[in-house]
Amino acid sequence: MVRDNPAHLAGLNLVGLRRRGFTREQIHELRRAYRLLFADEGTLSERVEDVASEFASHPLIHEILDFIRVGGERAICVPHDVNAPDR
Repeated sequence: MVRDNPAHLAGLNLVGLRRRGFTREQIHELRRAYRLLFADEGTLSERVEDVASEFASHPLIHEILDFIRVGGERAICVPHDVNAPDR
């Protein structure tokens, strides 16, 4: 989810994920990946690779990482504070 101007990530769309039938475990893994991906340490490309190795058996997370990788120099929206609770 994105909000405000300028836009920033506000967290995962938990209601939408539940409506689409994602399990509690899947949502938990997505939240962990989200927090690692947008942590303060390292560059985005380093964090993408870290998340890829940690979640090697999660095709949904790899789909997200592939989207980020294909973007090349395209800017992506980032959260203001990844430790803020998801809405």
